[in-house]
Amino acid sequence: MQGSKIRLSPSEAALVGNAEIILTKNSIIQKTVLLLAELQERLAALKAGLPPTPSPKISKGENYLGLPYVVLDYPRISGGQNLLFIRSMFWWGHFFSSTLQVAGTYKEQAMEKLLAAHATLAEKNYFVGIHTDPWQHHFDPENYRAIHSLGKEDFREILAQQSHIKIAARWSLTEWDAAANYLESSWLYLAGLVA
Repeated sequence: MQGSKIRLSPSEAALVGNAEIILTKNSIIQKTVLLLAELQERLAALKAGLPPTPSPKISKGENYLGLPYVVLDYPRISGGQNLLFIRSMFWWGHFFSSTLQVAGTYKEQAMEKLLAAHATLAEKNYFVGIHTDPWQHHFDPENYRAIHSLGKEDFREILAQQSHIKIAARWSLTEWDAAANYLESSWLYLAGLVA
């Protein structure tokens, strides 16, 4: 091979020889899986009046917009156009989040409760999804709007315009020690909106 032009930047060259970075990252991901597994056990015992659902599922990956993530989906009901998920998510470098996602008959069933909860959702700093792709989870302005910034009629319009509804909250990764409590509390609240 003749004189390859593939070179490392100075910052890449400094990192490539440091195995501790990857080992630390792996440890953090494993602790996140354990945190969500403990949460999964507590939530599965609660049931919270939800429809029958497959077992909770923890998934992890390396590339949600280039960064590692871990998710717990419970409930996780999907069939055709009908979806009911509550997703607890860790996204490296960004946040913990809790997201209610409904479509089809679950959207129809939840609509009035969600509208009635507008003021509480706003007070608790929830966001509503506005993106056409229901599998986008970042909190950029093209994906979510803060419910406290919306009047009830604007909120109603957003809920009605998509085939799906997403309601989400997020917490800083600096709040690691409280994350399990935040996620559980949010799960209970969101489950109550669809039970």
